[in-house]
Amino acid sequence: MEIISWIVVLAIAGLSGWFATKKGYNFWPWCLGGSLISLVVMAFLPNEKDMAEDKKVQLLNRGNTIGWCLFVGSFAWGFAQGLLSK
Repeated sequence: MEIISWIVVLAIAGLSGWFATKKGYNFWPWCLGGSLISLVVMAFLPNEKDMAEDKKVQLLNRGNTIGWCLFVGSFAWGFAQGLLSK
């Protein structure tokens, strides 16, 4: 049963990274911070094609920063759960 949960977690992370790449964002922050929350956040971020040229770099950086924040938050949450469960 544990292997199935790992497969689901890795599939969600990969899906999150794939959606990020498809929208023009960096793969790694979204894959490493991949969760159902990141999929919801990714649904509300704009596509690179829909961005104005003068705001494109700023919006892409903001989206990637959100991905890194989700990664740090999920890592801290998992680390805290590991400490508290023992």
